[in-house]
Amino acid sequence: MPAPSDNDQAIRLAAFNALQALVDRHGEVLSWDRIAEGFQLHGEQHLFANRTRGIFWPRQMQETALSIKTTVPRGSREARYDDDNVASDGAFLYKFQGTDVEGRDNRRLVRAQQLDAPLIYFYGIEPGFYRPLWPVYISDVDLASHSFHVMVSEPETARQLFVADAKLLPLERRYTTVQAKKRLHQAAFRQHVLRAYDHRCAVCAFPRTELLDGAHILPDRDERGHAEVSNGLALCRLHHGAFDTNLMGFRPDGIIELAPSLLATRDGPTLEHALKGFVGKTLQTPRARELRPNVDYLEERYERFRKVG
Repeated sequence: MPAPSDNDQAIRLAAFNALQALVDRHGEVLSWDRIAEGFQLHGEQHLFANRTRGIFWPRQMQETALSIKTTVPRGSREARYDDDNVASDGAFLYKFQGTDVEGRDNRRLVRAQQLDAPLIYFYGIEPGFYRPLWPVYISDVDLASHSFHVMVSEPETARQLFVADAKLLPLERRYTTVQAKKRLHQAAFRQHVLRAYDHRCAVCAFPRTELLDGAHILPDRDERGHAEVSNGLALCRLHHGAFDTNLMGFRPDGIIELAPSLLATRDGPTLEHALKGFVGKTLQTPRARELRPNVDYLEERYERFRKVG
């Protein structure tokens, strides 16, 4: 199999490293403003992606693309993750630009498949927000549906498998793609829940997004535990942990309670103020009725809390 040019590889590696630094600093979901800052290589500024083009490469790249991107239209109220763009083999389906596989942009992805060149996939989950997946690979070109099949890989694992046994590579990528889809579901759920709660904890109103979670009322393993805002609460890490371990419970009317074992514990200010201090207070929920917690879900979860506590 031919190898991508050294120049393309250098740009790709710099992009991957810079993107990892962005995710480490700002979390797994990035705003377009963060992505648009780009990255540097040898003192020269490069972009990760283009606002208007789905298939992108810096002008210095000679053969393949650097990234692909899907977006959620402005004005959409829903955080996105859907299964409509999933192929029968489990890969993501990424539509051609137009319908001609010989078009300029499409040729870059065809070449990426030929070279097995890694790309970045900026997957839009909300207007202006993306969950980057990398490295991804073009595994197939589907002329009938005018789509590319996109598989996700783990950087180190993929490299080792390619050297050890190329036959294992599709299996590894298929497994990693399945895991990536699960993470996308969770990322979209968290993003939508935090937006509904104005990026504040429903218990304490803590406002730092980095330390907030989208907590499920009914767990996602429950057949009713859908990734929708009415089955979610925005909770800081402390209160999410207490909720998940049934040390904190919420009545169907939103009143906050603690397990008797925790109430009986005597300790420092965190316990007294950050946990016991909220007993009897009411959850802060969204103004829009359709975004508030499902009362039946709260009741079922509260009964579980009472039994455990």
